Amino acid sequence: MVLGKGAWGGAVGTMIRSHGHEVSWVEQDDVRMPGPAEMIFLAVPTQAVRGCLRALGPQTAPVVSLSKGIEIETGKRISEVIQEIWPKAPVAAVSGPSLATELANGVPTAVVAAAEDEKLAKYVQKILHGPVFRVYQTTDLAGVEWGGSLKNVYALAAGMCAGLGLGENSLAGLLTRSLREMVRVAVRLGAKEETLYGLSGVGDLMLTSYSRASRNRRVGERLGAGEKLEKALAAVEGICEGVPTTEALHRIEARQRVEAPVAEQLYAVLFEGKPPKAALQALLDRDPKSEAG
Repeated sequence: MVLGKGAWGGAVGTMIRSHGHEVSWVEQDDVRMPGPAEMIFLAVPTQAVRGCLRALGPQTAPVVSLSKGIEIETGKRISEVIQEIWPKAPVAAVSGPSLATELANGVPTAVVAAAEDEKLAKYVQKILHGPVFRVYQTTDLAGVEWGGSLKNVYALAAGMCAGLGLGENSLAGLLTRSLREMVRVAVRLGAKEETLYGLSGVGDLMLTSYSRASRNRRVGERLGAGEKLEKALAAVEGICEGVPTTEALHRIEARQRVEAPVAEQLYAVLFEGKPPKAALQALLDRDPKSEAG
């Protein structure tokens, strides 16, 4: 069972069906399940997850989150929202560098399946793994979810860098420091550092930041070129998860006192009207420090 039939939910569901499994889809605004499910794959926009689960009523089948984001109001990861609404359902997540269009076209793709219960992680891996879809597994559920969520924030920043017309030096430097920041934030919030250097961290960050197929990259480019946020979002079909995740991260930083200068400057651009060029200059004007910091 796949909740949500957008590009990603459609691609994953079709791939699972090609492995010989029965698959049905439930649109995010449906209010009932068509029948019992062996496993539920959740592929709806992050901020709609809570309402979708409540509308469908309690479930006990394992739930695999395909969504990459953080709930704004609570700062919770998707797995935490699922556990709150459906407490009897085991929870896993799948993340990694994966464009829906390429998966649908049979392009070889590698991701990681995560669950705190190793047996569940291996079960999800078994269902998804196939000739062009290589699935690794881990028990670091928090790390995989934080990696998949935070990379959207920094991909927006990468897009702005490109939209400003800066060169490859600037983009490489920004992404390197963004990765360092991403690791620092995620570890502070419960992730294992090594997970952020894997598929759901640096792997997804590279893809989302460099690919023109990435919504976050394209929205960032438009912002860097001078467009307002509303216009940039309207020009890109689908949800740009980096925008609400930046807002959620800003609230988390205020509570946790985590240093995240790139994310903070991005927040200022998105929600306070700061010009992208001024945000970049603010990063350059920071006091010199150790690379490990």
